[in-house]
Amino acid sequence: MRRDPIEADEAEAADIVRAPLTMLDEDAVRLALAGGSVVEWNRLSFRTHEDVNQFLRVWGCDLQKDGWARERVRYVYNQAVEYLEEQLGLHFAPEVRRPRDVRDAFLRASMRERFSRHRIQYCAILKLVHVINHLEMQELRNQVAVRELDLLEVANNKVLDAARMMREEGLPVQAFYGNRKTRPSVITKLLAKRESTAATVFDKLRFRLVTAEREDVVPCIAWIFRHLLPFPAIIPGESLNTLLSAEELEIDGREDGERATLAMLRGAPAVNPHSGSGYRVINFVAGMPVRVYDAPGVEVPRHRAFLGEVVSVLTEFQVVDQATDIANESGENRHDLYKLRQTQKVYERLGRSMTGGNSARGVDEEGSDG
Repeated sequence: MRRDPIEADEAEAADIVRAPLTMLDEDAVRLALAGGSVVEWNRLSFRTHEDVNQFLRVWGCDLQKDGWARERVRYVYNQAVEYLEEQLGLHFAPEVRRPRDVRDAFLRASMRERFSRHRIQYCAILKLVHVINHLEMQELRNQVAVRELDLLEVANNKVLDAARMMREEGLPVQAFYGNRKTRPSVITKLLAKRESTAATVFDKLRFRLVTAEREDVVPCIAWIFRHLLPFPAIIPGESLNTLLSAEELEIDGREDGERATLAMLRGAPAVNPHSGSGYRVINFVAGMPVRVYDAPGVEVPRHRAFLGEVVSVLTEFQVVDQATDIANESGENRHDLYKLRQTQKVYERLGRSMTGGNSARGVDEEGSDG
């Protein structure tokens, strides 16, 4: 990926810190690498109210800071219950239907009993909370007059602030930089893909994180989901993991994560058909929550409990360790050869008899795998 000197973070890192992972961290990392969906889950891994506070804070809903945030969480929870009762005919116990503290629903959905009727009910409601929140973020995006370019700028600044925080906290980050996909690059990618619609290009805004060692990859991804991206925002089916094995992701030898996610990790990894056979990377796409009112010229409404403050900005993240990053720039993995293979596919799809003078150098000069 070509570095933009304006966006590159050149700050010196603090002393390296490798904090232990929680079960919630592990589940989030596995979900990102498998490209799964939380709608398939039947158990969460929240342990305390503070776990839930932090999770909602990353969603842009700070219960400890904003009075409207508690109203917002309760409002969406009630919508979820109403849908399940009225549309699907489900019935819930009173304490499930209206918990005294909505955060308790997250804790009860995390119970470790092998079979718990209440846990299953809480999980069903929280799945609807996720779906409704997604729909209402899109509705807010449609209601607010804001340019996509401005939203991308807000999202870019949010990620770079997080990158600086990672360094300040001593995470083993060797490099963290990003760029925006150019219009020619988007067109090339559409032509090279089977799904030739703009909806299939998720990485208009993309970032690459390079860690010091291979063992640092998982902790750094976990940090991202703890402080920048809520793990349910992962776009299902858009992850690529050719770096870490399923065994490496059964962290500490435990297999108590979500079975659907673990099964996906043990399956054959997806591959980018234009990459070299030795190219190794972790790649995932997420709808990053961005506070829409941080964009210039957007006025904050009086009532925010109904639609919240955030909209979703699709963002791609690539994560690799330094040694692998160097290896990825050698032999058949070289980026110029990647672009050549991609361009050859474009010519093939446009017409097998077509040739072009630009095929040797590729259609664009950006430095990302995809």
